[in-house]
Amino acid sequence: MIPILALLGFAAMLHAQTAAQDIVVGQTLSLTGPFATRANDIQRGRQACVDLVNARGGIRGQRLRLMTRDDQGDPSKAIALAQDMASREGAVALLGSVGPAVNAAILDWANEAGMAVIGPHGTDIEARSRKATETAFSLTASQIAEAEQLTAHVLALGLSRVVIVYALDPAGETALNALEKGLSQANISAVALVTVKSDGSDAALAAQTIAISKAQGVFLATSGKATTALLKAMAGSSTVPLLHVYGLSSSASQADLAELGRRVRGYSMSQVVPSPRDTRYAVISTFQEAMRQSSGQRNHLEVEGCLAPLLLAEVLARHSGSPTRSSVLQAMRTAGQVNLGGFEIGLGNRGRFGSLFTEIVYVSADGRIVR
Repeated sequence: MIPILALLGFAAMLHAQTAAQDIVVGQTLSLTGPFATRANDIQRGRQACVDLVNARGGIRGQRLRLMTRDDQGDPSKAIALAQDMASREGAVALLGSVGPAVNAAILDWANEAGMAVIGPHGTDIEARSRKATETAFSLTASQIAEAEQLTAHVLALGLSRVVIVYALDPAGETALNALEKGLSQANISAVALVTVKSDGSDAALAAQTIAISKAQGVFLATSGKATTALLKAMAGSSTVPLLHVYGLSSSASQADLAELGRRVRGYSMSQVVPSPRDTRYAVISTFQEAMRQSSGQRNHLEVEGCLAPLLLAEVLARHSGSPTRSSVLQAMRTAGQVNLGGFEIGLGNRGRFGSLFTEIVYVSADGRIVR
């Protein structure tokens, strides 16, 4: 009879050998803190699609193992976690973090470390124009592209007097920059710039300022609580007319919109990934297969999360040899145009990369995103 301890030791050795054969990818996400809703949606999509990649045989026979750590929205903590995953756990790449501050820190660290960061969320203009783009790979359209789409839509409706409301935080300033650049492409300037605090505590005052601006439409450079508080204030005010209100894809999550319910009347958003129900795109059918065991209503952030592991699997499937930090980065840099089931992502042009996909969606009276 083989001793129990010997069997346990053999099992541990097999586990260690199997783990060593995994392709380890890390991520720090703000699973708690101000970006928690968005981060958890993205994580759900990423993990489901990692599981799907493995269920389909992995990447040339190797399993993809996703390590997730909660950075709590703290840039210093995010860097420490990334360093640990790279040095102790052997992570060969990172999936992107959430929010401008954490992303700025992670992208700078990854640039120094020579590590690919795939799908940073909420960085946009600053990250796409800085040196960190040498190792960062955005997967979706820029906020400027979203702003251009919204501007074209507003012009088609015959609206020219627009107000921009922006949150007093880095994400709000980034979104403001994008909206101003988008409007400038049509030679339009906002008739007023209105500020709102990140927590939305002064939303009623912002709504009053909008009311006296005589605007035809409102662009929101806000997210989370700032967006929901502002839409509530506008809906509850007797002095604010029913306006066309538009936000970028970062302005509100599905959970935010559900909280608003009927108060979201008149709100539209740009989106940078197809609807989770739009099976005209094969990538959405793949997404639906991956999320089959997950309860709840599917959303755009889950779709965005799913893209990163699918892209990594596609890129690495083209390259032979064992993935390392340097080989993964090289594979990403030379991948060129990648088609994920009708959703095309450009990785070759470092000056303008990601997808060009944008569309405008409408929010129904019960807070659901509809096309």
